[in-house]
Amino acid sequence: MGQKKSHFIIFGLLILVLALFGWALSTQMQVGKLDKTVLTVHRQFRYKGDEHNVSLSLPLTQYLHYQEKARPSWLNYPYSHPYHFFAEYVAMATDPDDDATIDNVVGSLDEVAAAEGFNDYKKIEFALVFVQSFTYIGDNVTATLNEYPRYPVETLFDREGDCEDTSILLAAILNEMGYDVAMLLFEEFDHIGLGVNMPPEYKVFGNSWIYEDRRYWYLDTSGGSSIGWCPEPYDVTSAYVYPVGE
Repeated sequence: MGQKKSHFIIFGLLILVLALFGWALSTQMQVGKLDKTVLTVHRQFRYKGDEHNVSLSLPLTQYLHYQEKARPSWLNYPYSHPYHFFAEYVAMATDPDDDATIDNVVGSLDEVAAAEGFNDYKKIEFALVFVQSFTYIGDNVTATLNEYPRYPVETLFDREGDCEDTSILLAAILNEMGYDVAMLLFEEFDHIGLGVNMPPEYKVFGNSWIYEDRRYWYLDTSGGSSIGWCPEPYDVTSAYVYPVGE
């Protein structure tokens, strides 16, 4: 009787070991599939009356990586000026982990710009319209925090965001294109925008802010305005300027 009981115990342990091995193997296979999963993000928008389509391939693991990545928090600067807190937004726009993805975005936009013969002004404006095609949605709808800035990959994947998210995304794109851009903090209104220092041969009208003899023209990433035109009430407000890529 005792020997039969021992056989049952051994058999039960064997079944348990095999079940655990199967679970581990299945988990490993799922992780392998996850590593290879690539999602396609498609944007359709109009520029100068013409319809344009841009399709991007985004690795799912990269999106999940940024979902877990730390981001600026007021808790890190309890006694500091907001300037230091918002300066981290620049770091989000230049984070090296998404260089390949931003390169792909820039490559897609550059391909159209070259085919259409865009000059620098139209190329910047084209990138602006691309980002403006994303849906505006506030942090109070998509997050549990009043301020939840998103990395460029997150905004690309979600195809939506607020002014800070689209500003960070466009900053990453234009910086990679080689343009001089700066994040703009309108402290009075807790608003983040983006500015571009246009090449001197272009005449630009509208709203701009100066930093170290460089004039940054406003880019309305979450609206529909062209280069230089800033919505009220930011158009008559001072702003802190954070150059990107320095």
